[in-house]
Amino acid sequence: PIGEGAQLRVTRVTERTMVEQEELPFETVWVADAALELDARHLDDPGANGIRRRRFKVVYHDRTPVERVLEEDWLAQSPRPRRIAYGTKIVVRTLETPHGPIEYWRRIRVFLTAYSAATCGKDSDHPQYGITRLGWPMRHGIVAIDPSVIRLRTPVYVPGYGPGIAGDTGSLVVGRHVDLGYDEKSLVWHYEWGYVYLRTPVPSASQVPYILPDYPREK
Repeated sequence: PIGEGAQLRVTRVTERTMVEQEELPFETVWVADAALELDARHLDDPGANGIRRRRFKVVYHDRTPVERVLEEDWLAQSPRPRRIAYGTKIVVRTLETPHGPIEYWRRIRVFLTAYSAATCGKDSDHPQYGITRLGWPMRHGIVAIDPSVIRLRTPVYVPGYGPGIAGDTGSLVVGRHVDLGYDEKSLVWHYEWGYVYLRTPVPSASQVPYILPDYPREK
């Protein structure tokens, strides 16, 4: 009962249905294509994000939300993966050089630096001073590489440097980076982008890294 002098308060109760939408990122799928030449790529499908929706019932008291109830949660659209075809066809070509013609099966754009035994970070009395990853004495013609990009023992050619072999690695030599080895008296500093040619023989298919890392930011 409402007594004399009582104060009344009227609360306006309303309900509203709200739908929230969330985008679900798509994945990238790489597909080998024997008709495409090595290092060529083709976008077969750009992909599309998925869509997830949730419907809520929201109760308001005087326009202030006081209750939120999830009524339905559903996948409105499944993500469609992006499909990128990458080439696996290897073509052997010939390059004319000041050292004579060479046969190569891959050309990779890389960042070139240079080093010698004295600049490799070891003291001259260190037992591994001037010794490469493969145990060879450091000399001109040995280059340091990332084995995930260029296999060790791969014969290479670098314009402006000459023939070489991938015989060393380094903690800072990562991705598309080649460190050119020099003798102490002939060290020439490099700090630029260039090309390395991987010379024949062509390795077996299981030893070819078909998908190389993307270019890093220009240094």
